[in-house]
Amino acid sequence: MSRDGRDGFQGDRLFLKKMKEMGFEIHDFGFFRENVIWIKTHQGKFVLKGFKHEETCRKQLKLSKLYKDERPRVMGTYTVYPNQKKTVEFGKYIWAIMPFYKGEGLHFGNSKDVIAGMEAISRFHSFSTHIPSSIYEGLSSYSLYKKWSDRFDAFKYHARSANWSHQLQPLLSDIVMWGNWSLKNFDHNAVEALEKKAYKRKEITHGDVAPHNFVINKEKSKDAYLIDFDLFAAVPQAFDWLQYANRILPFWYWSYAKMEEMGNQDFLKWFSKKWFVICLVFPTDLYREWNRALKSRDPELIEAVTRFTLRDYQHRKKFVERIITKMN
Repeated sequence: MSRDGRDGFQGDRLFLKKMKEMGFEIHDFGFFRENVIWIKTHQGKFVLKGFKHEETCRKQLKLSKLYKDERPRVMGTYTVYPNQKKTVEFGKYIWAIMPFYKGEGLHFGNSKDVIAGMEAISRFHSFSTHIPSSIYEGLSSYSLYKKWSDRFDAFKYHARSANWSHQLQPLLSDIVMWGNWSLKNFDHNAVEALEKKAYKRKEITHGDVAPHNFVINKEKSKDAYLIDFDLFAAVPQAFDWLQYANRILPFWYWSYAKMEEMGNQDFLKWFSKKWFVICLVFPTDLYREWNRALKSRDPELIEAVTRFTLRDYQHRKKFVERIITKMN
């Protein structure tokens, strides 16, 4: 693993010395991101997560404690350093620690992985409604409509000055129209009612049900569980299912029949809700990836997002057209 990006560590020696103070003899280490490090020690392999703010770190450790003893596992949780300290300050971060969970992320082109992900989300949602009010009240929340409006506006802003390829240029009018239509037809009353109900039930969403945020041991239990507390939010659990649908549909040619074939009851019930179906039209994944690519101006990233856009475009277009025709 490359050790690029270790800004703030002031060299390996200081980092290794600090870890020794915490009770670790480190054999090797590397970076997933600047604030996410894996370490290999005599006691095993661990992951260090760095937080800029003590309050954010404290909240995540409190949440972790709630999930720690659940079996089957609901979430990957934090542990303590060998000296029993929960955190250590080093460089510009406060570092918490968790085991390096053995297993793989999910691949949404594999039906068994898709099903395992749904079961993991269902278990997470079932447990999360039992979280104490004192912790629930400290979680962030957001307006789905505003979040999407801001993402759409950012896309339009970046798109105006982008040098679009001849392959993508004819598609832009559709991609913009899908955003306009879904926001124009957004069912505010239904979503607001859902938000009020979710607040009474103390519903929590994971907020990032991407393949890399699941862990599954395919050799043993084959149960998946979630990791990463960063985007936990006090919003309707339906928002996780909406995001999951948006993540997996591109792998299955935007086929509702495939969703029925793989989906559990918690997931499929939302497809009968008008507000949910309207939201499926909003190309949040395209806007997210293009905003990142166009802002970075990285040619390789732009090329990757171009391939991502073109890969399932025709299937997505047919899926969207069926919804718009039905709703109109």
